[in-house]
Amino acid sequence: FMREEMAQREAAELLRGHRKPRSPHGWGLLVALWLLAFYEPVVTEGHLRRKNLEFIFIRFSAWEFAGCDKLWAGLVTTLCHHVRQHFGALPLSVFHVLGSRPRFASGFSQREWILKKGTCLRLWGLLLVLAVGLAILLVALLVPGIKDHHALKVVGSAVASLSGSSLVLGALSILKNFLVSEKKKIERLTNSDRFAGQLGFMSKIRQEVEVLVDYLAFMEVFERRRLRVVLEITSLDLCSPEKVAGVFNAMATLLSDANAPFIFLLAVDPSVIVPCLEQTGCMKGLADNGYLYLNRAVTLPFSIPEMGARSRLRSVEAAIQTREDLLYRIIAGNVAKT
Repeated sequence: FMREEMAQREAAELLRGHRKPRSPHGWGLLVALWLLAFYEPVVTEGHLRRKNLEFIFIRFSAWEFAGCDKLWAGLVTTLCHHVRQHFGALPLSVFHVLGSRPRFASGFSQREWILKKGTCLRLWGLLLVLAVGLAILLVALLVPGIKDHHALKVVGSAVASLSGSSLVLGALSILKNFLVSEKKKIERLTNSDRFAGQLGFMSKIRQEVEVLVDYLAFMEVFERRRLRVVLEITSLDLCSPEKVAGVFNAMATLLSDANAPFIFLLAVDPSVIVPCLEQTGCMKGLADNGYLYLNRAVTLPFSIPEMGARSRLRSVEAAIQTREDLLYRIIAGNVAKT
């Protein structure tokens, strides 16, 4: 149903004159890399009015990370891993090195991409210096009468190596981010005793999340549609009180940016979560009231009523009927093959 609705929205935007959405895969990957390197995205008024939405659903089962000391870090690493997997590792690696944070358009401008003149000038300067250094080195090595000038060879090799090293360092930085994902970076930080007791520890993880938010904003402008990352958090009521409070703190501090395109779906039993929160130190200033904390943490609370006897019976009958239909199709398929 959601796919049909998204297709209808895409068709409506095309009728209004908007360009067709694109993807960072195939030929679109080359376009994305070119824009990442040499252009700065701009969030225009037309982009904010786009009705075409793409939802990225991420399921986080807290029970799978209940054995680790920092459950909230599992939430952040799951988010980073799925976003990297959805768009590809190469665009995100290039964004870490060359990407820039999107800016908001001034006035009614509809220009979505601005050339990064500083980056282009630096690149052309490095290429020019590299060409000059190589030319001097070739002249010193090949031209008769100049081969004996050792100083000219030293100057040419030094100029070429300095300019070339800058390009190599940039390529190595991209390769490093390609091989070492954000998930591995956060796991290294959480496992390091050197950062665990310092204030800079949370700051470093927050920086990774901010880069991820900026990257999602870039991909919104590139794909010509709005992006929403939906995190489904389940099985949190099976964890210890300290880990439950850590997940709420991660949602409140690390992922609470006003421009972050995150939507949390928290499936919990309040009768279990509230005592867990009241046993931790996160209730200071709230009169030790776990329900008050949940009301402030959850924007749109709603509850599913307990299933009655008739509803349970219907669910069991539907499950049995579905299984019988599946077995009948398998047997019919095997008979048709023979």
